[in-house]
Amino acid sequence: MLTLIKNGEIYSPDYLGRKDVLITGDKIAFIDDRIEVPENFAPIQIVDATNLLVVPGFIDSHVHIIGGGGEGGFKTRTPELMLTDITTSGITTLVGLLGTDGTTRRMESLLAKARALEEEGISCFIHTGSYQVPVKTLTGKIEDDLIFIDKIIGVGEIAISDHRSSEPTLEELTKSPQRHATAVFCQEKQVY
Repeated sequence: MLTLIKNGEIYSPDYLGRKDVLITGDKIAFIDDRIEVPENFAPIQIVDATNLLVVPGFIDSHVHIIGGGGEGGFKTRTPELMLTDITTSGITTLVGLLGTDGTTRRMESLLAKARALEEEGISCFIHTGSYQVPVKTLTGKIEDDLIFIDKIIGVGEIAISDHRSSEPTLEELTKSPQRHATAVFCQEKQVY
């Protein structure tokens, strides 16, 4: 299937001007001032993007894909993210994380939701870790999560001084190998 987007204001991400974009399957094949496709060519869908912006898919690097909240009791929990919540915002890639609730929400559920979103057509990755120290992981060690689980690309949302955190001391953060790895990783990657 071919799709021809005509007359859009193109950002790639730099502004390219008013152009046409030819898409084959799920890949951009060609961008030019004017693209003409012969009538006897393969079936083609034409989209008129006059007065519209055509941009790359957005990346959201902090999403509670299995829901958030809960700190104010069970009634304050928010539901899981649905595919339309993502696609209607122009997001094509996201990174999920646990959030403040590392008790009733689990890393296994986070990974399962990321894989489900991938099956639905969205690129989805996750961060291991949790607000609480010691952090929640899938394998028991941050390093093993990062090395052995393809969807895990970092460590995220470890609360150090937030009012909802377990308020770990510097000594607690650097005491055990797992906590030490967390502190070092956060410093090197500037993930806070």
